[in-house]
Amino acid sequence: MDIFDIARIAGVSRKTVQRVLNNSDQVRAETRDRILQIMEENHYQPNVSARRLVKKKTHTIGLFIIQDPSKHRIYSDDLFYSVVIGAMINASSERGYNMLVSMTDLNDSSPVLKLYREKSIDAGIIISWSNVQSIVDEISAAGFLVGVFDQNNVSRWTPEIPMPVLQNEVSAMGATNHFIELGHEEIGIITGDEDNPAAIARLRGYQIAMQTAGIPIQSDYIFKGKFIEDSGRDAVNHWIGQGTLPSAIVCSNDHIAFGALKGLKDAGRSVPDDVSLIGFDNLLLTEYTSPALTTMHVPRVEMAVALVEQLIHRIEEIPYEKMSPFQAALVKRDSCRQKQ
Repeated sequence: MDIFDIARIAGVSRKTVQRVLNNSDQVRAETRDRILQIMEENHYQPNVSARRLVKKKTHTIGLFIIQDPSKHRIYSDDLFYSVVIGAMINASSERGYNMLVSMTDLNDSSPVLKLYREKSIDAGIIISWSNVQSIVDEISAAGFLVGVFDQNNVSRWTPEIPMPVLQNEVSAMGATNHFIELGHEEIGIITGDEDNPAAIARLRGYQIAMQTAGIPIQSDYIFKGKFIEDSGRDAVNHWIGQGTLPSAIVCSNDHIAFGALKGLKDAGRSVPDDVSLIGFDNLLLTEYTSPALTTMHVPRVEMAVALVEQLIHRIEEIPYEKMSPFQAALVKRDSCRQKQ
C-alpha cells in the first residue's frame, strides 16, 4: 500500500494525502481524520512523521549517558556498556523506534528535561556509573517515563521505573562455588568500588559460598579494590609481597581480572597452574586473553532488550509482565584448574 492507494480509498487526491502527512492546515478536519483512520486501519506508516500524526507519538526514546566528568567515562573507558548501548539501539529500531543518544553531566539534568518538555522523546533510558536517583525523581515527578539500566544507579526502586535486576549475590556464589568444586580452599576475592551495591553484593555472595562450604574466610584474602585493571594488579602484588597469594581468585569484574592476569604474568606466576582466575561480565576480550578467561556471563544484551520492551509497552499503554531477575552464568575457559 502506498500514498496513491490511501488517496483512492479516501476519495481524495494524492496531494491531499501528502498535506495530511505534512500536517498542513489546508485540509478539512473531517477529511484529515478520515485519511488518518484509513492509514491506521491499513497499517500505512511510511515514516516517523506519519507515525507521529497517527499515534500522536514521536516514536523516539532518549538514551541518556549521565557521567561524572571526574570519574569513569562510559564511552571511552568501558567495554561493557558499548554492547548495552548497541543492543538498545537495535532493539528500539526493530520495534519501530528511533533512539536519541545524549551525553549529560551528572550535575546538570536540564538537557534531559528539555528533551522531554519539547516532546522530542516519548520516554528515556538512563545509563550511568553514578547514583542518578535525584534525576530519576525529577523526571518522574514531571510525569515523564524513564527507565534505568543498572540497579546500582538508584538508591531505591519503585514499580513505575522499568529496570532489569541482576542477582549479583547469587552470581558471585556461582563463581566461588566453581572454585570450591575444583578443590580450592584458599580462595581470594578482589572487590569493586566499596560504595557500589554490585560490589557489595558480589562480596557477600563470595562470603556466603565460603561459609556454606565450611571454609574459613581469611581477611587477607579479601582485597578492597575498584572496578579497574589497576586493582587486579595491586591485589596480586599485595598478596605476593605478603606471601599470602591465594590459589584461586574471584575478580569482581573482567577489568580486574585483566589486571590480575597481567600482574601474575609479570611476577612469573602461571595461570592456571599457580593461580586460577574467574572474571565477571564476559567482555569480548575475555576470549582472547592468554589463557582465555573463565568468567561469569552477565546477560547484558537480554537485559537491555527487556528494558526497551518494557518502556515501549508503557509508551503504548500495552499490558506487560514484570521483568524477572537476571543471573550471571559460568563460562568455562582456560584460567581455572583442579587444585593439585
